[in-house]
Amino acid sequence: MIEVIPNIYLLQLPLPDVYLKYINIYLIPGDDKHLLIDTGWNTEESFDSLRRQLSEIGIDFRDISQIVATHIHPDHYGMAGRLKQLSKAKIALHYRDKELIDLRYVDMDELLQQMAQWFNTNGVPTEDMLKLKTASVGMAKFVAPVLPDITLQGGETITTGSFSLQVVWTPGHSPGHICLYEPTPKILISGDHILPTITPNISLHPQSSNNPLDDYLNSLNQLKQLDVSLILPAHGNPFTGLQQRIEELILHHEQRKSEILVKIKAKPKTAYQIAAEISWMTDMNVNGVNWDDLTPLDKRIAVLEILAHLESMRFGGKVGKFFRDDTIYYQYT
Repeated sequence: MIEVIPNIYLLQLPLPDVYLKYINIYLIPGDDKHLLIDTGWNTEESFDSLRRQLSEIGIDFRDISQIVATHIHPDHYGMAGRLKQLSKAKIALHYRDKELIDLRYVDMDELLQQMAQWFNTNGVPTEDMLKLKTASVGMAKFVAPVLPDITLQGGETITTGSFSLQVVWTPGHSPGHICLYEPTPKILISGDHILPTITPNISLHPQSSNNPLDDYLNSLNQLKQLDVSLILPAHGNPFTGLQQRIEELILHHEQRKSEILVKIKAKPKTAYQIAAEISWMTDMNVNGVNWDDLTPLDKRIAVLEILAHLESMRFGGKVGKFFRDDTIYYQYT
């Protein structure tokens, strides 16, 4: 646990993830109420780690009065239901992510059918489709789902202690992703929207918008207007240089688009075919990871990320798409 600035504590909770290892969540004590930002996965290891770190500053679960989840992914929202039972805290979540809770974590059959059709239509062979459609199902066991008590729209102010945090809606990584901005100490709690060394996954799928990558890029440009001295991310260390990091993230996606265009210049291809020809995880491994070495979950993410880039370029007039034998192909225009 680190006090990153007076009265804002960074707590690192372990993740059952081979790449990320842990998530940063943030505690802001108040005079009579304490705010927790994100929760970690709902595992015993994560729960025990959170309890130990809170006790170091004399805080019990019962002292937490509000929990804000930056978005609905398991490492940010997973323990929300469990912590609410212990603390009676009010849970706050953006309305776009609230809409996803039931299909994603409670009754998944319909979403699994949608994903099967999604992958089929985008060229995933049946053998791979069966693996990819269920690749994220196991994550549900790390989530104690709960409906939010407070449904956010963006633009609200959350006040606790000496801080007044402005809710900034930053869709892209998730439809309802939010960041929290405090203009006085000039801090931005960025969730997964802006990370110091890796690029957040932006996926096109049945629960996303029609153009999540442009949503993400527009959200980045929105944050350029903020006066920020310190970024507190969900993964990695706190860092400075918001404008530079935003430019790096925008450049990454432009380079990915260029890489995709090269793959379809000679002939149209499906999103699956393109994904299989690209090196992945280059921000974690300098040489990247080949398609055949990816796990089913990583292949799932890769195909959906390629789709997000393709649709962004289609909206921008750089690529077209057409159906052939009930399969979508993308072509250079």
